[in-house]
Parts: sequence; structure tokens; C-alpha cells
Amino acid sequence: MAKIKDSVWEIFGQGIKLYFTNFSSFFKYLAFPVFGQILGIVLTLLAAFLYASNLPKFIVEGGIFDNFSMIFLVLFIITLPGLFIFAKAFWDYLVAYGAINSMVENLLKSGKVYDFPAHTELITRRTGGFIGLWFLFGLFTIVGAFPLFWVIALILFVYFVLIFQVFTFEPDKSPLECFVKSALIIKGNFARTLGLMVLLGALTYWILPETVKILFETMNIVGILAVPVDIWANQLPIDEMNKMLLQTPTAYQITSLLIAKAVVSTFLGYVVICLTLPLRSICWALWYKNLNKAEMKLDKRILSRAESSEK
Repeated sequence: MAKIKDSVWEIFGQGIKLYFTNFSSFFKYLAFPVFGQILGIVLTLLAAFLYASNLPKFIVEGGIFDNFSMIFLVLFIITLPGLFIFAKAFWDYLVAYGAINSMVENLLKSGKVYDFPAHTELITRRTGGFIGLWFLFGLFTIVGAFPLFWVIALILFVYFVLIFQVFTFEPDKSPLECFVKSALIIKGNFARTLGLMVLLGALTYWILPETVKILFETMNIVGILAVPVDIWANQLPIDEMNKMLLQTPTAYQITSLLIAKAVVSTFLGYVVICLTLPLRSICWALWYKNLNKAEMKLDKRILSRAESSEK
């Protein structure tokens, strides 16, 4: 079993190694949670766009479209499949925040990750508590979004960074207790935790996304993907926006293709950030194990099932 490193840089390097040596497995695990979200958004917007484009003709023809309520009902029905795909993929992605943590035990033992359903079960069978944890975290994020609370929110975010690790490794803890335990673990290790957060943030939220964007732009993949998006962007009031921009000192002008490329680039960056979730989770799980001296209480039955499936 691999030894857990002690320093921030060593854990950062160990996390990178474990992530990239198992990249294909993590990619398969996150394929639907990540690309399903994008597919759901695209299907929803496409259905709404086509419906809105043809709605004037439908209204003229009459029938059920004479009723204002029916117009919105039809819109809801045709966008429902895309919304369902997005919701399912988004939920699976949220579950991955906890499930990947339990995989660290297997990663340290064999350097491999396997039987994703077994690890996912550790989280899904505690759905109520997991939703409660996300609710509290979402509430904290909303409050922290106010400019007056930015500094205190940033400090608290460092103290609460291990809430998902506590939830996974200590199933007896309630959502609120996960926040308290995370703060207790980080106490006395704030600077080092912040350092690891900066390293992970810089790599997974900036360096890797921007690198992939540059590569895709160089190979003109962004331009190719932007072609269908340009059809939608061309419907925007671009002339009016450019008239407003002419009054600015830079007199910058935009085009539908420029907007389309920006949309594609944004989604591309989002994909890279989502696919690097395992790297962040691995590092934080290792950091939790390094700082927390209590024995982790992972379900031995499920871990045994995961180990036996690999054999």
C-alpha cells in the first residue's frame, strides 16, 4: 500500500500521478455526468429555439395554440427530455464528489480504481444526508457571494473544504457535523490547506482548461464546433450591441461567429474542469487522511466487493 505523503507538494504530486495513471477509468466514469449535462442543455435550448422560431406560424394556424396556457405547456413538454438528461447527469456529478473519495483506499493499495457502482453506493444510500450537505454548502455559497462577505467566505471556504471527505469517511456525521469536523481538522493547518487549494485551483481551473482551449483553437476544432452555434448566435441583436459598443473608447465590434466561439470555448473549459474533479477529490482525500488521525469508517462490505471485483 502506497504511503500517504506529508507535505502539500508531495500530496499534490501523488494526486496528479494517481489521476493521470487512471485517467481512462475516470473519464468513463464521468463521461455521462459531464457530457450529459451539456447534451441536456443543448437539447433543451434547441427545442426551445425551434419552438420559438415556429410559434408565430402555429399561432396563426390556431388550434391548441389559441390558448396561452397551452403554449407554455407544449414548451414544457418538448424541453422535458433535455431537462431530465441534464438533471440526471448533474446529480451523478454531484454524487461523484463523495464516491471518488472512497476510491482512494483502492488507489493507494493497488494504484488502480475499479467497481465504481460499489463506491457510488456509499453515497447514494445516504441520499438524504448528501442532499442536506449540498443544501448547506449551497446556502453558504449564496451568502458568501455578497461582496461584503467575500473575505470571511474565503476564509471559511478553506475551513470547510473537507466536508465531502468527512461525509464519505465518517458516515455517522450529520451534514452540519461535517462542516464542524472539517473546520476542526483544518484548524492549525490553514496556511498549508490554502496552499494546496491554490495549487489545485491554478492547475484544474486555469492551466489545464486554458491549455486545452489553446490546443483546440490551434487545431481549429473550436471553429468547427462553433459553426452550428453560430446559427443560434446570428439570431441575437448583434447590430444593436455593436451600436452601443461604438460609443465606447475601444469601439470594439462583435460578430455572431465570435459569440459562437466564446460559447464553445466556455463549454470546453467547463468540460476540462469537470473531468479534473477526480484529481481534486484524490488530493483532498489524501489531505484528510494526512490530517485526521481517527480511523476512517468506510463500509468494509462494499470495499471488499470492490476489491473482489478487481480480482
